[in-house]
Amino acid sequence: MRTYQHTRRIYPQPARVSIFSILPRVLAISAIFLVIFYAGWAFRELRHHAERKVSTFPAGPAVRIVVNPVKPVKPESTIRAAGGPSNIAALEKDITSVRTSSMGSSAAAQAGASTGGPGRASTSVSGRMGRSSGVQLTRPSPGGTLFSWGLKEWRLARMSGDTSLPEPAQRHMTIISIAASRHSAVVTADGVVWTMGHNDSRGGGGHGSTPLDASGQLGRGGTREPGAVEGPLRGKFVVQVVTGRYHTMAVTADGELYSWGLNDWGQLGRQAVGATSASDPSPCTSGASCHSGTPGLVSMPGGVRVVGAAAGRYVSMAVDESGRLYTWGHDGCSNGGKVPERHEAYKPRLVSGELASKRVVAFDAGYVFWLAATAEGEVYTCNSQDDGYAGTLSNRRPHNNAGELGREGDPLLPGIVKGALAGKKVEAVAAGREHAVVSTSTGEVYAWGSRELLMGRGGDTRVPERVMGELANDNIRYVSAGEYHSGAASETTVYGWGSNNYLCIGVGKDSHLQATRPVKALGPISEGGWQVQALVAGYQHALAIAVNKGGSWETTKPVPAAAKLQSSGAATSAMDAGSQQQQQQPKALEQQQQPERRAAAGANAVSHTTTTAAQDDNLMAFDGEPYTDTSAPDYHTRYLLPQLHQRRYNASIYYHRFRRTDRIKLVQAEAPDVFEMLPPGYLIQYKNPCWMSAPKGFRCLPYFHILGVSKCGTTDLYHRLSKHPELFKARNKGPHWWDECPYPPKGACTAPPNGDFDGYIDLFADAANKIRQNPAGITGEASSNTFTSSAGVFLRGPSMDRNTTVTIAELMREATPFLNSIIIFRNPVDRYYSAYYYYRRGVKDIPPPSPEDFHLVAEQDIAAWKACAESYGVKQCVRKFDPQQLIKGMYAVFLMDWLNQFPRDQLLFLRNEDYSPMPREHMEAVFKFLEMRKPTPAEWETIMGMETRNKQSDKYKPMLPETRIMLEQFYQPFNERLAHTLEDDRWLWRDPPKKKSSSSTAT
Repeated sequence: MRTYQHTRRIYPQPARVSIFSILPRVLAISAIFLVIFYAGWAFRELRHHAERKVSTFPAGPAVRIVVNPVKPVKPESTIRAAGGPSNIAALEKDITSVRTSSMGSSAAAQAGASTGGPGRASTSVSGRMGRSSGVQLTRPSPGGTLFSWGLKEWRLARMSGDTSLPEPAQRHMTIISIAASRHSAVVTADGVVWTMGHNDSRGGGGHGSTPLDASGQLGRGGTREPGAVEGPLRGKFVVQVVTGRYHTMAVTADGELYSWGLNDWGQLGRQAVGATSASDPSPCTSGASCHSGTPGLVSMPGGVRVVGAAAGRYVSMAVDESGRLYTWGHDGCSNGGKVPERHEAYKPRLVSGELASKRVVAFDAGYVFWLAATAEGEVYTCNSQDDGYAGTLSNRRPHNNAGELGREGDPLLPGIVKGALAGKKVEAVAAGREHAVVSTSTGEVYAWGSRELLMGRGGDTRVPERVMGELANDNIRYVSAGEYHSGAASETTVYGWGSNNYLCIGVGKDSHLQATRPVKALGPISEGGWQVQALVAGYQHALAIAVNKGGSWETTKPVPAAAKLQSSGAATSAMDAGSQQQQQQPKALEQQQQPERRAAAGANAVSHTTTTAAQDDNLMAFDGEPYTDTSAPDYHTRYLLPQLHQRRYNASIYYHRFRRTDRIKLVQAEAPDVFEMLPPGYLIQYKNPCWMSAPKGFRCLPYFHILGVSKCGTTDLYHRLSKHPELFKARNKGPHWWDECPYPPKGACTAPPNGDFDGYIDLFADAANKIRQNPAGITGEASSNTFTSSAGVFLRGPSMDRNTTVTIAELMREATPFLNSIIIFRNPVDRYYSAYYYYRRGVKDIPPPSPEDFHLVAEQDIAAWKACAESYGVKQCVRKFDPQQLIKGMYAVFLMDWLNQFPRDQLLFLRNEDYSPMPREHMEAVFKFLEMRKPTPAEWETIMGMETRNKQSDKYKPMLPETRIMLEQFYQPFNERLAHTLEDDRWLWRDPPKKKSSSSTAT
């Protein structure tokens, strides 16, 4: 047998390695890594240190986009040279060269690294400067912090801090362009547009169009809070954004112009959608519901490259690289003085005439006119033929009615403004509703149009004259013009004047102050260390751009607004009186003149109480303004039709589609009994909100509510309504349950047996039985104090001492979203007088009141109000609701609570002075508003044959003329705010006086 011997292959074994043998290598590698890391860290710190030495920015909040420090731009050498750059490329080249030359070496190297070449500005901040309306090509903005002030809404881009002072907003952003209207828009340093504020056209886009809940001016979805606009603008670098009343436009660095928002008069300059209704996708170029919520390219003539834009109420404007001006929308200035046909208005047209040969460098558009400054510094103006209501007023205002053009001649074609501007070089312009403000190359400010309050000066308001006040010796570079306020700014200081109703002057929270002369705004800018780069005014707010040069980010030195205006705001200048010297008139002289003015006003008022408009066409109101012409046959009714809109849903469907807000839990906590009793839905076959409930059976809630105001005609209106066969009265005409019956209940209140929501529903039990037999029937109530229970005054009982932000309007909206509300106002002076007599009548042991007694009470009430407002502010004093009858006439302070909660088409506003002479026409409007059938002739006889209810005006003597003047002056700012919000000057109550002082037929 053969045997085999197997051999084993031997592999070399690895040597055992000790940890101590590799430790030196690990340490060496770690040391090398640490040296590299430390070197990188040290290099970065040294670079940042060098940049901080170059930078003039203080250590402030971190910003998302870092703009390297720049030296102040000298527009004289880059842009203001005669003729300016020949094209947009040259403009960008000049601006970029200025910016690059002002950068530190490390910053420039960094910019070059990010763009692939040395010495070029970073594309992340572009090196491109922004532009804003009024200074498109004369005052570029390198970029800075957004400042805002005015009415506290998201249009300020902030809801914190003191909104009555210019304070920073959205600090993480660097802003290069700003625009303000009913909404706001800004451009960040990376060329992105952000919008905020209202996205609807409630108010109808003027009285010419049906309100849209989403007219699209924000250019995006989402809320009113700030948000970026993308879509077709994605990847585009925007250098300017402008805002009209309900539309927005953006100019890109490559010369394109985009627009979005309402297009009812073709102001978008392109095709949109909504030909027949808001939901109609059919294309349109105009029409009441035509709109676009997405940016789209404006149809400019072929080859035109846009370098600047402006937007008015219904008009849009643009300037091309050659300085030629184009307009479109409701404007005939580029069409030979004739407004184009509505379907043709969207086409941009070149402005002809004398201005066609000029190079426009700055321009702006207001309500009824626009103005433009040329490279030579001349100013041209033209009336757009818009009366503020898209030309729909039957009794239209004459062109240049307020002197807004600052000149004579043809108002429908561009014409040069001379006078005090002759020989001046204007470089910044601003257009308000009916007034203009401009500044010159030497920093002087001139204004014209409207009235003295907005001029900031005395003298003739129809021609340009110099504005003095606190800005007289400053070098003003920017100006702004809102609806009831004006502004100006040098590089270091912001100024304001006009009405402070919306806190737009920037001097504090006293909304009753009126600065008749420019005063220095308060806040961080006024404390130094900020350089202003832009200034614009919206209707109820203002915006500015300022770059930090070592200033504070917070307001550290507040000054009482009352003291501020008292010490300097009321002072006039010698120039205002006709002198050419720049010396301010002493305050003592102003005070000396005041009694004389009051006496003159009193004399006018005495004569007016016995004179009618028919006898004297030149009558003037207490403040020197002309009375409203009410002679047109339709004057008393033409405000009704624009408020009437056909409803799409009945109460049942409306409630089903309604979506509660994220504040519902807060609202429910204030009235749990309400939401426990509400049904899950309502019966669809009934017009009125009704449902079946066990064990009480068929129940109904009100379809309508006459919210107020007491002593304005609510009782008469309700009882006339109840004469209609399809309206069934409640057991209590005005239970005041929502405002007066507390939770938890404390007795029967006005809703027995317990005063809770169940008892309130029972008030409509009789009406419910009749509605069940008549599905077209409705019911409602007329608690006339409900309107003035908002603003935190009442909410299921007094709420002024409760820590709640819920308002009565919010509670009623969440509980009864289908509610249709009617509000009737009366001249607050007459309402106050009527209430005084009403509550004094029949009081035992007190003789009947006299006009002299009322005068003393009015003086005491006004003094009490002013003392409270100066100490605690308007908001707190309104909540205190004392003196009650004086405050009830401040309609404007309560209005926004209702407009912010209910759609505009669910609110009908009536005026007693119009209702009284034409009650049938008003009843027709109310029936249409409530969608009730037309009464038969016999039914009309019953409705109109009823005697006027609760009439009191023939039971007391006329008011003293001096009392009327005092009260008209007191209520004037509130009336102006009301007229602005409701977009109709009838709410100013400038009706010619009648033969008898207090003559309303329905109280």
